[in-house]
Amino acid sequence: MVINLLPSKIKDIERLQSYERIFQWLLKSEGFSKQEICKSGESKYLIGKTINSLLTEGAIEKKTKDSYQWTSPFIESYRKEWLHVQRPSHQLKRLKKTDRPREKLLAFGPGKLTTSELLAIFLRTGIRGKSVIKIASELLTQFGGVKGIFEADKEELFKVEGIGEAKVAQIKAVHGLAEKYLEEKAKLAPIIKKSKDVLDYLYLSMRDLKQETFKVIFLDSANQVIDMKNLFKGTLTSSAVYPREIMKKAIEYNAAGLIFVHNHPSGDSRPSQSDREITETLVSAGNIMQIKVLDHIIIGDNRYFSFADEGLIRLRKKE
Repeated sequence: MVINLLPSKIKDIERLQSYERIFQWLLKSEGFSKQEICKSGESKYLIGKTINSLLTEGAIEKKTKDSYQWTSPFIESYRKEWLHVQRPSHQLKRLKKTDRPREKLLAFGPGKLTTSELLAIFLRTGIRGKSVIKIASELLTQFGGVKGIFEADKEELFKVEGIGEAKVAQIKAVHGLAEKYLEEKAKLAPIIKKSKDVLDYLYLSMRDLKQETFKVIFLDSANQVIDMKNLFKGTLTSSAVYPREIMKKAIEYNAAGLIFVHNHPSGDSRPSQSDREITETLVSAGNIMQIKVLDHIIIGDNRYFSFADEGLIRLRKKE
């Protein structure tokens, strides 16, 4: 007896995973139909090719137009190869060293890796029958990209096969690190001259927040960032944002200028009436304290609104 479809002969890991899924369906019982095997989600071409190979080998027999029967002892041999033997076929060890995401990253840099490969690096491990790259691909597909993964609740992530507490923690940790990186980078930014300078650093870290967050950027007389703080959270109203606290912080930092940034979780960056009232109140408070309010920026989904760009920041002249 010769077994043609051996896992050890299939070197391409993605193709190996496809065969694994097909054989999990083929070996559920002694008889099967092609329609049942299509439930594996693999291509009809590969399913047909597999069935034809098994027919040629004599491992299965055709019973009707669309049904087949395993022959003995082939079914036992194939079950041993594809179901019962513990092997690292789904692990990245099966890839050439230069094709493994971690080694590829170190050799060529992140620009040479796909999003799935980058995601796979910190997810670290797959599960039996599913490589870590496959899990990463499923996450990206299900949640519509990295943004969706970072926004997802842990309960949503748990629903993906192969994602447990450890991997959810890794995803949330990477998201948190990305936000910290962007904030630190903003603090080291060159002189801020326009709203786009602020957006380049804060857009990615603020657009995905599910709760409105009011951030204040404190600037020196040369418009260099001194620091930035999240001062208020929740639905922003004139009673929720306190000008006194903002000005107190500004004095502590010896700030000469302020920029306000907040997000709209709805994705619509257009200012509400409350946003307009808050801005006017803060500009007035800044004028009294001789601290310039340079802008108030609202971040939505793939768009933003700048009060300064729209000519809505009017500094009062000294009388």
